[in-house]
Amino acid sequence: MKKVYLLLTSLLFLLVLVACGDKGTDPKVPPVTPPTDGEDNEDEDDTKYDLGGIEFVIMVDNALRADPRSSQYERLFQQEKIALMDKVEKKYNVKVVYKNYPTNASWGGARERYIIEETAFQSKSAHVYEIISTSLPNLAEQKAIVPLDDYIQAYGSPRFWNSKKEFGLVKGKYYGYDDQFSIADKGLYYNVDLMAQVLGPSRKNEPLELWQKGEWTWENFEKLVNELNGPLDHTRTDENGGAQYVLGGRTYNYAYGFIGANGGKLVDADFNTYLTDKPVLDSLEFLSKLRTTDGMWIDDAPLSNASQPQFAAGNVVFQDGESWHITASNKWGGVNFKINYVPWPVGPNVKEDMSNYKSLTVGGKSTYVISSAFSKANIPAGYEDLMIHDETIFKIWADLQYFPETLTEVEDNFYATRLYSSYESDISREIHLSLIDSTVPDYFYSVIESQAQTDQSFMIKIQSAIQSGEVRNIMTSTESALQAIFIERYNLGENYYNR
Repeated sequence: MKKVYLLLTSLLFLLVLVACGDKGTDPKVPPVTPPTDGEDNEDEDDTKYDLGGIEFVIMVDNALRADPRSSQYERLFQQEKIALMDKVEKKYNVKVVYKNYPTNASWGGARERYIIEETAFQSKSAHVYEIISTSLPNLAEQKAIVPLDDYIQAYGSPRFWNSKKEFGLVKGKYYGYDDQFSIADKGLYYNVDLMAQVLGPSRKNEPLELWQKGEWTWENFEKLVNELNGPLDHTRTDENGGAQYVLGGRTYNYAYGFIGANGGKLVDADFNTYLTDKPVLDSLEFLSKLRTTDGMWIDDAPLSNASQPQFAAGNVVFQDGESWHITASNKWGGVNFKINYVPWPVGPNVKEDMSNYKSLTVGGKSTYVISSAFSKANIPAGYEDLMIHDETIFKIWADLQYFPETLTEVEDNFYATRLYSSYESDISREIHLSLIDSTVPDYFYSVIESQAQTDQSFMIKIQSAIQSGEVRNIMTSTESALQAIFIERYNLGENYYNR
């Protein structure tokens, strides 16, 4: 595994660093990549278009954070993206505009309904929509968005990330296209200070050392958490700082991590289900054994924010999460202890070459789609060059994307903007970078019934299986119920799961 040893060279780039303090003197922080046009195709279309100065509208969750020209932009390659926007506006005679979704399209199902209605009424309020990839199946089934296979082939970049491309796949067709790399960010985050307090300073980074040696396995994870559990005080009152635990956070989130790290998955892009396969059942049974150990786990975090408050208070060793949680005000921002990332421990169903060890992403990734209201098929013959349609929209959108020549550029930016200021140990940073491309999509959350914040949601069924120990029975009934919804909602046919 490599280290990145470079210097920050731009005051502008300092604005996107996520933590406080003087970072400019550390030799490990990489520089900003010099702005370029982002050209990666010798056959680039040099045709001049004239769309009359119209607004090319990209509707997003937060325009200030998504628009490269905004001072609050928080994604990668800002200067490169600005250069592409300037070029596109001249080439097509358009004004690129980022707009927020209206309040009635806040997220999830509300956003899906909004896009479906916009398409049905041909309102054409936006050319490109930002969505979460788990919304793709419903939007595709409702024919609210355009399949992009042909356009990606004709006009897409040869550098379009294969891993990100998979987040746009539904039933054999691709609907999403953008240059945001699908960074693997989920894992276990631990309180370095509490680990050192319990095990001694020399062992504060034992999880990282075990991973480096190829020994961060379920067996060794179980040994470590049991060793931690003994000395922790589970009976302390709030007046004494609060009770202490080894693990914190909702058990279903641990399930997703352990299943992926055991070579398993829940639902694929064709809606095949795997809830009763061995990697899944083994993972849930392992977690159930830990969950039933007295004092081991506190898992009553609010469903609206599954980050355990006791972790932020310094009373939990391990918490599932993502690196951005470290600075988020509603997560762990402002904690007074050091944090490190460690990957999910490796399960017994993982191959020796680790090829099936993955970061399972049930929550999806942000991606961008084109409304079918602009379908070229709706344009009268002979008017294709006079009216904007999905092909032209894709050309413009594709020209706005910046794909670096190598993954190293993404790694360097991610290191500087996120990892450098977040983790206590450089070993933790290097491990995270080595797994940056290990994330894979899972369509378990592609129906609201899976992630609804109710006792009957499928994610709570997984939690109940872990808490009760009735793993096989609960997962069998859950899989049957999920399959019935898929059959009805996505027109799979009654015998789809009996093939």
